[in-house]
This record gives sequence, C-alpha cells and structure tokens, in this order.
Amino acid sequence: MDNIVVGIVSGKGGVGKTTLTASLASLASNDEEFTPIILDCDVDAPNLAIILPPNSGVDPQKKDTFTTIKASFISDKCVHCKKCIDDHFCEFNALTWNEEKEVPIIDYLKCEGCSACKVLCPEHAFEIHPVKSGEIISYENKYDSLLIYGKTQLGSTTSGKLVSEVKDFAKHSPKFNSSNLTIVDGPPGIGCPVIAMLSGLNYVIAITEPTPSGLHDLVRILELVEQFKIPFSIVVNKADLKSPFQKKFKKYIKDTRHKILGNIDFDYAIPEAMSFAEPVVDYAPNSKASIAIKKIYDNLKKQLNHI
Repeated sequence: MDNIVVGIVSGKGGVGKTTLTASLASLASNDEEFTPIILDCDVDAPNLAIILPPNSGVDPQKKDTFTTIKASFISDKCVHCKKCIDDHFCEFNALTWNEEKEVPIIDYLKCEGCSACKVLCPEHAFEIHPVKSGEIISYENKYDSLLIYGKTQLGSTTSGKLVSEVKDFAKHSPKFNSSNLTIVDGPPGIGCPVIAMLSGLNYVIAITEPTPSGLHDLVRILELVEQFKIPFSIVVNKADLKSPFQKKFKKYIKDTRHKILGNIDFDYAIPEAMSFAEPVVDYAPNSKASIAIKKIYDNLKKQLNHI
C-alpha cells in the first residue's frame, strides 16, 4: 500500500484537533494494518510531542532550518550619512539610529528580510542572509512510531516554509518507505502554514464544534480544502453542547450534505487525559469520548479504502 497522508485541520484553535490526532495516532500505531508516521505541522505552537513523548531511552534528533532571511549591518562600510533613517529605507521600522556611535541598529524581530536597505544604501552597508528560523525534531514515540515536528524560532516569519520542510524531512526519513500511513496535525486557521500543510494530502478531517465561531471557521477551512480538491469529512467535538445555535449548525450540515465522520460528546475524560499528557483512548479506553473516537477511526479506515 502507498503511503496515505491524512491531515487533521480546524478553522480555529481549541476545538480538539491535537486531542483527536493523538488518539488516532495511538489507534493506528496499535493497528496491524498500519505502520504510521506522525507529523505535527502546527509549527508555531507544536504540542503533540507532550502527549506522544519519546520512547524510553530514545534521544530526539534535531535539525536546524534556515527558511528565514534577515538583514545584517556591515559597520566598516558605513559612512554615517544616516540616509537609511532620513529616507526611511525600512517600511517595517526595523531600523533605528544609535546617536552615540552614529550607526543604524537593526531590530531582528521587525526585519522582514525584504532587501530594501541593501538595495538603497549607497555604501552597500547592509547584507541579506539566511538565519536560523526553527528546528525539526524527530524521534520514535512510545508506540515505536516516528513522530516529526517543526518548531518556529521567535521572530521568524516563514512558518509555511517550515511546514514544507517538515513534510520533506518525513519523506526522506528511513522509515518513510516502510510506512503506509502519515497522520498530520495541522495548524489552525487558513493561512500560509495551512496551505503548505494541505499540499499533497490524500484525505482531510476537519474538526469543529457547534458554536458560532466553530461554524464560521469550519466554512472557511472547507472552502480552502475544496480548492485543493481533497476528499474530506467532519468530526463534531462537543456535539451534545446545549446551545440554541445547534439548530443552525445542523441545518448547515444538512444543506451542504458534508460527510460526518463522527461526533464526540462532551466528556471530562478528555481534559483529565490531557492533564496526564495521554491520548484519551489510552487514559480512559471505555469513556464516551474514547468509544466515539474509535468509531471515528473505524469510519476513517473505510474512507481510506476508497482512495
């Protein structure tokens, strides 16, 4: 079987994306049909590793990434003309002036690496070069499955590129050829990191909740998924939420005829499992939430048979 790539997405954060991913990863890792690889592509706030830590005695492997470019100042070339400040070379206000030394100062966090200072400086006192933008960490988790995640460095603005680097790293890992399933925990929202994550996926699970913000952002993410023409289905978390909005939410599902992969009712077992940093299907296998997620997993397997 070819490696099937399944992505879990949400139009907004906090609806249970990582919780679902961790449980699906546990179920797939303990399923004889699959040899999964797990990716955490929420590179601005990766936390899947907390729930799926390294196997005992395993040291995570780290690789630095250089997908961000920044400006640097070459003091020997500066003639202290102050044109970079007076002529407002930087539209991002990353340049300020040191009155004592009469040289410009670059604010690393504000610099976008646009090269304007390099092009405009008559003395060529600025250079643009790649800088460390994050890390890719990989290890075998407690299920002996490979987990790979990206971690963006503070001030870097190329999360989408790091997501692509994480996916590429997975494809070149020794375990990829022996794997037949890749489960990807995606970033929230619909921005560049999500677009990078969706590229090349075979199936998408969109998780949401029956609230006004949940529906609003579900509509946005599904519009994006449909642009990629990727088959998808929906998981509704906190499906039994007592809210007058339930009627509108159910009408949307009925009108669009989108496939519901499963519903997860509110269950205290989920926050309890998170407090112990465990997938709920491991922490409380007989809980309502675990039974629901196992049904979702079985339904997912049926969907993957048609790909």
